[in-house]
This record gives sequence, C-alpha cells and structure tokens, in this order.
Amino acid sequence: MGKLKLFPGCNCRYYFFGRCIYEEFLNPGFQLMWKCRVLAGLEKDYDGLIHQADVFDLSISQVESIWEKRFKNLDSWGDLCASYIPRKPGDDRCLYLYGNACILEMSTCQGVCSVFRPGKEKDIES
Repeated sequence: MGKLKLFPGCNCRYYFFGRCIYEEFLNPGFQLMWKCRVLAGLEKDYDGLIHQADVFDLSISQVESIWEKRFKNLDSWGDLCASYIPRKPGDDRCLYLYGNACILEMSTCQGVCSVFRPGKEKDIES
C-alpha cells in the first residue's frame, strides 16, 4: 500500500513561511527555543548594562549614551541575523518575527492536521 500524504496546510491561519505557529499562538513565549536570538541577545546585553549602571551609579543619560554607542556602527539588523528581512520599506521589524519568536525556529508544517483552520480567503476563479 502507498504512503498516505496530507494536503498542504498553506491555507491555514497558523501557516507562515512553511511553519506552524499554532503553539506560539496558544502560549506566546512558552517555547524559549523559538525566541528571536537577536532580541534575546539584546535583552541580555541591556540587562547587563542596567546592572552596571546600578553598580556604578550611572545616570539615565549616561546609560542611553552607552547603549547608543553600541549600535552606532550597525547599518542594519541584518548585521545581527543572517535571516533578517524587513517587513516593508520604512519598517525595520523582521518579517519572521511573531511576537518575540522567530518563525524560522518553529516546526515545519506537515500539512492539514487536527488544528487546521481556514484563514486565507481564496478566489474560486484563481
């Protein structure tokens, strides 16, 4: 007997770039391994800076100056992540960012499954 193949899930509301965002939709931030590595690194660096500011009794303006100097030579978020693509011109958020999670880290869609929900309207003529 042949192997059963599932219909593709590309018309599901949880389907993005070949990945399933269902679990992230239900429990945002629960899967730490899906967290955007750039955001996680920036949060860690900023927390470290705030800790140093407390220890050395730095003013808010000094902290802001230090933080801005760290990104002075950064041309694009693409310098921090090879997968970065801006959502649209003038919007520097990453196309693959869903909340704080990176869609590219999520599970590949295996096809129509028990959580499939039609979410994309399709013209019958096309």
